Amino acid sequence: MNQEIPSIFSAFQCCVCGGDNKRWFSTNRAPHPFDSPGNLTCMDCGVRFPVEHGYLNLQVGPEEPVVPFQKLMQMKGPVAVYEGVWRPLGYFIASKHSFPKDLDRIANLIQRPNRMVLDLASGPGNVTRRLGRVMPDSTIVGVDLSTVMLGRAVRLTRKEGLKNIYYLRASALTLPFKDETFDAVSCCGALQLFPQAIGEISRVLKPGGQFVCQTTIGPKKAPVLVRAADRVLKFSWFYLDDLKDRLSSFNFNLISEERSYINYIFLASKAVEASPS
Repeated sequence: MNQEIPSIFSAFQCCVCGGDNKRWFSTNRAPHPFDSPGNLTCMDCGVRFPVEHGYLNLQVGPEEPVVPFQKLMQMKGPVAVYEGVWRPLGYFIASKHSFPKDLDRIANLIQRPNRMVLDLASGPGNVTRRLGRVMPDSTIVGVDLSTVMLGRAVRLTRKEGLKNIYYLRASALTLPFKDETFDAVSCCGALQLFPQAIGEISRVLKPGGQFVCQTTIGPKKAPVLVRAADRVLKFSWFYLDDLKDRLSSFNFNLISEERSYINYIFLASKAVEASPS
């Protein structure tokens, strides 16, 4: 039946036609709108975006091309060991830091209170769930392209009983939100795979909003084995000067930064435009 649209969708912008006239349909009134079958329909172009396995699927068109490393993140085997083994081990090799401790630190970089927070490339919800716990009065939106990752994120989030988190399947390159929707954005571990998304992050972030990120910075000349692995998997990295130039070109001011080996964590804010005199 047609129901009153949940407040989370007030910022929705159709990723097919760009329209913002929408209608929410659901079979019942579950405590969380994604706990029961339903769909969000764009009334401008007629495209329906269904709820699937506890997340809203906004990627209903042709599959977006992804690099081999991203394809791994869409396979059940790698996803099953990602949070417990793969990510902590890879993170330690890259930074010599504890992955769980740094995740808590990254989540705490976002100043509170916030009303709407986007966790981009949310994966199994590592950062998303931490944000949901430390900001219980905020709405946390996790966005990822992998259905396997999203399914795991939903299961873990339900297990923790977090009701302020909403997962969406969508592309980082065409975020399905209106301009200046979010008070803060986080993106941990994946920005180097789609650097062009920095422009989209800036678009959906409010002036003065915070952007916290953990990414990979490559050496000017990487070791032979690293270069060979990158040619196969395309896990990629930034060069620090290039990343800073990209941030500046999209009106971000760097607030703090920390580099450890090839690991780089930064906090930036979107510039507030000066009022006309």
